[in-house]
Amino acid sequence: MKKILVGMNKRLKDFLNSKVWLGLIFPFCSLMYATPVFADANAKGASNYILNDWIAPIFGVVVVYLVIKEFMDAKWIQGFAILFFGGIIYAIIKDPEGVLNSLANLKQYFGI
Repeated sequence: MKKILVGMNKRLKDFLNSKVWLGLIFPFCSLMYATPVFADANAKGASNYILNDWIAPIFGVVVVYLVIKEFMDAKWIQGFAILFFGGIIYAIIKDPEGVLNSLANLKQYFGI
């Protein structure tokens, strides 16, 4: 097993030292820094689309995976903590305005 890991580590170092790595990372970085140029008046709609249709489902799948992994290892408290905080973060990602409105309405709910 150690031989396999050492071999993989050597191949990864060779790849990172090669020019192929630069050829792959350069276009990615260029597009990453050029994205504000492509923004238009509908940027809020695009950000909502990205958050609701991409980030939230991916985050949800990761949370479910981590919860199942913790429960399989019989780490119940960690599993429930990940589920609880993951649910809160998922709600914030999915509908930030709704969460903020709910927090604002808590004052009226408790009669303060």
